[in-house]
Amino acid sequence: MKLRSTLLAAVAATGLLAASSPAQAAAPALPTLPTLPGTALPLPALPGGPGAQVPFTEYEAESARTDGAVLAATRAFTKLAAEASGRRAVALDAGEYVEFTLAKAANAVDVRYSVPDGATASLIVSANGTAVGSLALTSAYAHVYGNYPYTNEPADRGQHHYFDDARTLLGRTLAAGTRVRLRASAPAVVDLADFELVAAAPAKPDGFLDALAFGADPTGAADSGQALQDAIDAARDQQRGLWIPPGEYAVTRKLQVDRVTVQGAGPWHTVLRGAGVGVFGNAAPTPSTAVHLSGFAVFGGTAGRDDATIDSGFGGSLSDSSISNVWVEHVKVGMWFDGPSENLVIDGGRIKNVWADGLNLHDGVSRSTVGNLFVRNTGDDGMAMWSASHADTGNTFAHNTVALPMLANGFAVYGGRDNTVRDNIAADTVTQGGGVHVGNRFGASPLAGTTTIARNLLVRTGSLVPNEPTQIGALWFWAADGPMTGAVKVQDVSLVDSSYAGLHFFGKSITNVSVERVTVAGAGTVALQLQAPGAATFAGVVAFGLGGTGVHDCGSGFTVTRGAGNLGWSGTRCGFAPAGQLEIAQATGVDYGFQPLGTDAVQPIAITNPGPEPVTVEAVVPPRGYTVDGVCPVIAVGATCTLSVRFAPAASGNYAGLLTVHSSSPAGPYVVGLRGIGFDPDGNLALGRDITSSSQAGWWIAPPNLVDGDPATYFESQNGTFPQTVTLDLGHQVEIRRIVLKLPANWGGRRQTIAVAADGAPLVPAAEHLFAPETGNVVTIAFPAVTARELTLTFTSNTGWPAAQLSEFEVYAH
Repeated sequence: MKLRSTLLAAVAATGLLAASSPAQAAAPALPTLPTLPGTALPLPALPGGPGAQVPFTEYEAESARTDGAVLAATRAFTKLAAEASGRRAVALDAGEYVEFTLAKAANAVDVRYSVPDGATASLIVSANGTAVGSLALTSAYAHVYGNYPYTNEPADRGQHHYFDDARTLLGRTLAAGTRVRLRASAPAVVDLADFELVAAAPAKPDGFLDALAFGADPTGAADSGQALQDAIDAARDQQRGLWIPPGEYAVTRKLQVDRVTVQGAGPWHTVLRGAGVGVFGNAAPTPSTAVHLSGFAVFGGTAGRDDATIDSGFGGSLSDSSISNVWVEHVKVGMWFDGPSENLVIDGGRIKNVWADGLNLHDGVSRSTVGNLFVRNTGDDGMAMWSASHADTGNTFAHNTVALPMLANGFAVYGGRDNTVRDNIAADTVTQGGGVHVGNRFGASPLAGTTTIARNLLVRTGSLVPNEPTQIGALWFWAADGPMTGAVKVQDVSLVDSSYAGLHFFGKSITNVSVERVTVAGAGTVALQLQAPGAATFAGVVAFGLGGTGVHDCGSGFTVTRGAGNLGWSGTRCGFAPAGQLEIAQATGVDYGFQPLGTDAVQPIAITNPGPEPVTVEAVVPPRGYTVDGVCPVIAVGATCTLSVRFAPAASGNYAGLLTVHSSSPAGPYVVGLRGIGFDPDGNLALGRDITSSSQAGWWIAPPNLVDGDPATYFESQNGTFPQTVTLDLGHQVEIRRIVLKLPANWGGRRQTIAVAADGAPLVPAAEHLFAPETGNVVTIAFPAVTARELTLTFTSNTGWPAAQLSEFEVYAH
């Protein structure tokens, strides 16, 4: 009881939460923040406090009446309960129930649930014993396996991403005090229920066009995509708004919007549903303007993550525009907006059950705000600003709630200038991230100006991961690409029940950071984890309920300047108590180099278990071209298991892949990158060789993609800056007779003007080459035999895009 009262008193003292009493224990929980561990005491928000203002009331299943089994709490990655709100949920067998008592009137419910992979079920909804509806449950949008990019193959192990949502209007208003029971028809897990009083659909606004007049079908029987696009275009041309009446509209395309207002009857009443559905502004760098979207839902049909596709509920480039009261599910990304663009306002809405980011402001979005957005169960960052090549500037995330990102962080700022993350809630991060993250990562424009992190509440955030950093803090900084020198101000933040450290600095030098009035109310390890050189000032930082000493520092070179008001984190030590993670000596990867066909090479991979428990090795799965000997069934505490990994290429190719170790470690599957080239003098001589370019549009579309043997990955230069060059180093002088250039086979056709030089001397003069889908987007350029080490391609035009583009650059001796 002492920890409970101390935690609540400290958090209430920050002004973020209202005081509560034991008599209030039956009250509903703040969305995504059910209770502090070991208590039944809710954490209701003060008016004007952090988080999104939402129209529903959230009830945790484990706090309700049930004859099912309450799952034990865990934060171990790949365990089902680790993905539940509050890390607990209720498992129901057929016929079992969970029953909620309404604190407020409601006529609709959205339930977060899980059913076994490949299964379906239903929940029968009754109110005070009278049936009022049912919810159909499916596993179609859950359950993935293996390493990123994930698969749908159970044989790949590492199962995760267990949950989805189902919603229904109940057809009547249930008064406060009503007992609402959900009874399962087959095995299912119920995490929580969001009950809501949905207003009746409003009438069409005066002067608006009606989408039905253009042939849109509210029954969903016919595809309404073209009809809605026609209606949008007409509303734009006539300078009138477009009204989409209540209905379920089948849409299997992206709807393009510019200088138009589109309004639905509310996201419970107006739904755009279908594989490929989305509402998009123009493509960058010419954003749509004066777009105003509100009052509808976008429900896709995406059942897995494919980063080669553009698949967002809302996307494109929007300036001087707004989005409000929308609901997005079952797409890759909830909202992805590209710069250069400015003055986009997002106010109110829900994003749930998407396969990548909830929202991303990408590559030069400026002076835009996102508020009152409720985000849950994303496959990557809940909300991110990513200054990929151009700085996001002057943007604000304020009064949003992010819960249960399945990968990465609640909120992330990757580079950029003068951005703000304030008055938000992040809860229950699962792996590879914390509650709020600021970093120079992913090739972003380096952090500059002043980044402000203020008045945020982070609950049960941070994670144990099978790579560096092995323990991620709740609020963390990573200087990955280069030193972080831009100012960062952290003020009035509460970190509650952090899985590991409260604050965390990692990577290259991090300077110019000030931390003021921060409460670390319970943490698995330390208040401050230092794994980077640099410096920061700390004042009014109070910590208690720590699992270890105040500071972790193993000679990082980080200078801590302590101001007034610090309490509870004065001790310093090097090292963490074992938390179940393994240590792999070759964690950074193993490179076998060029291996002639018909030969093999063996490399060791040593795995050590620091404890505190023995670790069972369930399987070791090598990638194509590799085999493994020496697997240990169990690694005892303090013991090392050494795997012998053999590379024996049977054919020419780039054998890059991940060796995966599935074990009982709570960090989840461990991976070691293996790389080797099966060398064949008669095969593709460019595989795995060094390659550079005069520019590139992003780190993920860089020149090495041209020699990776994968035609789905591609290179792209910066836009609008011809000529552009690509230079390949074959490693030694070799006689060659032809090159083969490829684009992804599913791309549209285009003509590119390309010249070829060998060791700086012209080899093939500039000529226009047709990349045609009907021939696989493949171009072959043959020439008389020449001996050379370097080949340079010079691009001077492209009819398909204002940049040089290729997916493979192959070189052959024959």
